[in-house]
Amino acid sequence: MTKGIVLVVHDEASLVEMMKLSLEKAGYEVLTACNGFEAIGAVRAEEPDIVILDALLPGKNGYEVSKLLRKDQVDGCIGKALKIIILTAIKPDSHRDAQLSATWARADEYLYKPFEMEELISLVEKHAPTIRNSG
Repeated sequence: MTKGIVLVVHDEASLVEMMKLSLEKAGYEVLTACNGFEAIGAVRAEEPDIVILDALLPGKNGYEVSKLLRKDQVDGCIGKALKIIILTAIKPDSHRDAQLSATWARADEYLYKPFEMEELISLVEKHAPTIRNSG
């Protein structure tokens, strides 16, 4: 039995593979996508518990995908709780900028690159109890 389903969305194959292996080792089932459009389709079809989105994706960027997924939740296209973690190399210039991005994209967490796999696993684990208790 897995701890939950995680969708990893990034256009860098080597990083996707590293995240996938680390998350599987931690007990999660892992799905992958390489662009924003694939991410939206995968979430609608598979309904993962957590989506890890790169901010700069081909097609639709991670911020746009996050916002669309939240709208899908409100509209009932996604039937369960969904946590969203955005990966980005762009650190905001101020706390206000960070809050603005977070509010607009409606993500639950941000993880700034470069990051350690332990940081990523820790963020996923932080939301795992919420997942287990809500599903």
